[in-house]
Amino acid sequence: MRLLPAVAFACLLSTPALAADDLSACRDPAYQGLRQRMENIRDQMERVEYAATRDEQRRILELHSKTMHEGMREMRRRDPAPACREQMMYAMMEQMMRHQLAAQSNSE
Repeated sequence: MRLLPAVAFACLLSTPALAADDLSACRDPAYQGLRQRMENIRDQMERVEYAATRDEQRRILELHSKTMHEGMREMRRRDPAPACREQMMYAMMEQMMRHQLAAQSNSE
């Protein structure tokens, strides 16, 4: 069963049009906060993947989860343009998959 999330994640990243990290549709200054949140979420996930201990990983995963929830709430509140919303949703989905993979490897 652990193979399924890894395969889904690989398939998701293999789509070149969707694999862009730049959030190009969200260039409007009104969406600067959303882009910054997404950058913060990505940075937290990288810290999880390079954490030295399981306790540190667990702590950062909890923070990552809270930050993702706040990001989704903020996106609903700001109601960005459809193209920006689509890119943000894809980026959040990618982060949720990475989060799940890290959580699974942390529990083993």
